Amino acid sequence: MQRENEFLSRNDVEDLNDLASSIADYYFPYGQIDPIVIAEKNNITYSFGNYSDSFDGLIECEDEDFHIFINLDRLKQAYSERARFTFGHELGHYFIDNHRNSLLKGLSPSHCSFTGFQSKNKAERQADYFSSCLLMPELGFRKYCHRKKFEYRIIDELSKKYGTSKSATAIRFCAIGNHPIMVVYAYENKIKWYWSSDDFRFRWLKYGKDKLPEDTVAGEYFTLGRTVAGTEPVYAMDWFNVKFSNQAELPFKEHSLLQGKHSLSIIWED
Repeated sequence: MQRENEFLSRNDVEDLNDLASSIADYYFPYGQIDPIVIAEKNNITYSFGNYSDSFDGLIECEDEDFHIFINLDRLKQAYSERARFTFGHELGHYFIDNHRNSLLKGLSPSHCSFTGFQSKNKAERQADYFSSCLLMPELGFRKYCHRKKFEYRIIDELSKKYGTSKSATAIRFCAIGNHPIMVVYAYENKIKWYWSSDDFRFRWLKYGKDKLPEDTVAGEYFTLGRTVAGTEPVYAMDWFNVKFSNQAELPFKEHSLLQGKHSLSIIWED
């Protein structure tokens, strides 16, 4: 069971997983999930168009009919990882009961979304997590991970298998993978969110969300401009708020994906 964290509540994690996995298994018992087909099966129309920087995806309800817009100005191609995830996100607004009911009642005339676990809005995070569960159904995901020793290549392989981003795949692994990991996303050296498996050894980061610790791959990227492509060894005291001295030098591994102002760090015990 996923422990409480600031990303989503335990109930959200469990309920969204059950909902999305059941939908995925119903429409695609075998093979990669195609969210476009799920939309068509539910009479949801859709458009791929150029909408500047207005949104990644948007769902509208008019006369009880639903339409999804996917913004190719931001997502580039209709079947890119981000476009697939965004389409799944918008389906989340349809399949999650209170989201759909708000749209039907006109309480929320449209859901204009910037996807990829960047929003602080609860409904947007729920739709993001729904999408990750939809595109990576629990049964197949667990089967792939079974008895595999964890290293970063597992995230890479799962990402390719399911056509999902590394961040969505790593977050899914936190919930149902076979090894405890932590995922930390930072923008301009400031941590935006972090999430860990329920059995991850440490709960708190060294400086909380104030900043990235300096002696980490991600921290050195922002402070020193140092870029590392592979997996690097780190110690518990580098990343975490360590309460006991005998835990300070526990060996961990860090694999950070670094691009521009963004970093995504996957951390696990060696």
